[in-house]
Amino acid sequence: MPQAQPETLLRVGILTADEGAKAIQTIYLPALHALPDLFQVISIYDGSKQPCSYENNQTNSVCNENTKLNGHANHTNGTTMPRSPTSHSILTDPTITLILNFMPNEYHETYTIAALAAGKHVMVETPLSLSIPSAKRILEAERSSPNGSKVFVACARRYAPSIQSVFLREVASLDRIYYARCRNIAGPSTAHTATAPRKKVWKEVQYPAFSMNKGEGGKKEERPELLRSLLNEVFLGQDLSKERIAMCEFLASLGCHDLALMRDTLGYPDAVSSISVNEPYYSAVFHYYSGGRDAHPFTLMYETGTDAVPRCDAHLAIYGDTKTVSVHYGLPYGRKQGVRVVVETADENGEMKKTETVSGWEESYAEELKTLHKYLTTEGKVQVRTTARDAMQDLKLFQTIFEQYDRQCGTIRTPLG
Repeated sequence: MPQAQPETLLRVGILTADEGAKAIQTIYLPALHALPDLFQVISIYDGSKQPCSYENNQTNSVCNENTKLNGHANHTNGTTMPRSPTSHSILTDPTITLILNFMPNEYHETYTIAALAAGKHVMVETPLSLSIPSAKRILEAERSSPNGSKVFVACARRYAPSIQSVFLREVASLDRIYYARCRNIAGPSTAHTATAPRKKVWKEVQYPAFSMNKGEGGKKEERPELLRSLLNEVFLGQDLSKERIAMCEFLASLGCHDLALMRDTLGYPDAVSSISVNEPYYSAVFHYYSGGRDAHPFTLMYETGTDAVPRCDAHLAIYGDTKTVSVHYGLPYGRKQGVRVVVETADENGEMKKTETVSGWEESYAEELKTLHKYLTTEGKVQVRTTARDAMQDLKLFQTIFEQYDRQCGTIRTPLG
């Protein structure tokens, strides 16, 4: 591959903290370093309470406000990468053209808008934010950003080659969809917060007992009030009960990845019904009935939850008459399981005929970053799946789920209403 021209080499500043730091450390730094003609990592700020070590592809960086950084440098593939003691120094660095915003969800809006105002592109971890008003503020900031800066939402699963080349094509080939199922039942894993032991999850999500970190430079903590403000926008001023907060936290951590793939494949559902909230398990029935003149209505069952069994049973399955198409995947930021597409039909003897296509987990991130680069350097010539406007649809779907929960379960405390 020829060397990228200087104007197309994206110089990256990374903002991260808490669980996002794990994704940066184990996934995105190696993926970025594997594409040296497209990306150059300039600096990392890690606001985690405890220092995190970055040791991938000859990278060894600890970026934490509590760590003395003066006089230290980090060597990445022969170049020096400064460690940044504050997020502000990255946002104001004139050499940085792209910000990776992997801060906690409540900070997605704050840092994305700040980066856009500074004329920098942003890749923000999914979900775009927690509330629809917050997402609208990000969209407005993108529209008014100098230099035409853009927002790209990180959701690598949607760029898996096996999904793009096989799964979506096979689903489109079905004469009719009769039924669909989206499932993710997962046990403990360091790859994703939603699968932490249940007692830990509920302790962290039950307001006001969130795990808080001090602001930069020892300033007054802003995280509790920022989170409360966003949750009030989500629930329209209703009581911030444990059930509402836990459901919001779950959908914004594990659920957004599954539901976004559902939307990619089938479009936005027409209605939702039969919400079940039985912590830490959630389910819903989505209805599709307005897909076009020749479309037939069908139902999708969404079921998800966490337990103490160390496995991940996650797939999206589409059932036709003579063919079933399914895609099986692991947890977001998991490094072991790729994306497997299975097509099941009957052969001429009526026996099961099964074909499988597998993408390695690294391929999804490589394709995502290549698409990101094309999107930001080709002046609108490349259309992408994960824009800020697309991400708004996830938040609208969350809102629909919350509203149905209130109709069924908001006033009577039983899972099925």
